[in-house]
Amino acid sequence: MPRKLERPAAPYRQIAEEIRARILEGDLQPGDVVPSVRAVSREYGVAMATAHRALSLLQAEGYARPERGIGSVVTTDEERGWSASARLEKSQRTGKVYPSGQHARIVAAALDEAPDQVAKALGVEPGSEVIRRLRITYRGDRVVSRSTSWFPAAVSESAPLLLTTERIPEGTFAYVAHALGRQLGSWQDQYDPAVADADEAATLDVAEGTPIFRGQNWIYDDNGDVLEYGESIAAARISYRGNISD
Repeated sequence: MPRKLERPAAPYRQIAEEIRARILEGDLQPGDVVPSVRAVSREYGVAMATAHRALSLLQAEGYARPERGIGSVVTTDEERGWSASARLEKSQRTGKVYPSGQHARIVAAALDEAPDQVAKALGVEPGSEVIRRLRITYRGDRVVSRSTSWFPAAVSESAPLLLTTERIPEGTFAYVAHALGRQLGSWQDQYDPAVADADEAATLDVAEGTPIFRGQNWIYDDNGDVLEYGESIAAARISYRGNISD
């Protein structure tokens, strides 16, 4: 009998979250084969296209990679690291954000006016002053992602490094939590398939119209208050087949 999925989160996100949890908990180890599209479709009772989207999301986040003749396999620490969930897990386990072979460059750090979606996420008025911190993440010389972290402006009084382009080894969320005397509680990542516009294509060094993922992430303290809101883009290969019915 197919397993039940909760609403309202999109089914492919719920499936990806369950498989991601199995990876982080060690049930699936680096090199292990990730359930196939057909297996996911059968286990969760969803269309093949939905199963494709779930596995594509795991690949985009860096938790799985395609392996010729096998399907998808779980990546090592060195292969993953750009998504908020991966950075948070890495920070809590090792005190560092990025795995070996990856690094980030902070290209902007300044006060800015809050766009509507940022204001809503942070619980401030649209147009009010917020901190915007923009980074590019690389694997070697190749761009992996572009991400922007947003914080209420008042946070800079306790966490002044947010307004500099200096790297924060433990990650901005851990730095802010420590500076404010709060505990990290939980996270939420949301990624949606899209096609790259001209600006995104130039950043990721791909052709305009290339499939990408646009992401949003929230880092919460143990009281459920938002410590950091983020937005990101990352290149992804997406291949859909089957009946697109859900």
